[in-house]
Amino acid sequence: MIKISTQSKKTDKNSGKKKFENRQQLQPSSATLQNILQFASSYRVQQITENQSVEWYLN
Repeated sequence: MIKISTQSKKTDKNSGKKKFENRQQLQPSSATLQNILQFASSYRVQQITENQSVEWYLN
């Protein structure tokens, strides 16, 4: 096995901050949110027994 390492222990302190800022910019579109809400309003699950459940769509 070949082990490769560097002697430089320098880390980029700003890289984590930039990644976090990029995550905040990612937002779903209003059409995507509308689709999710429509699905959630039409989907139902009812538990019958401890290990069984029934799911259905109200469309």
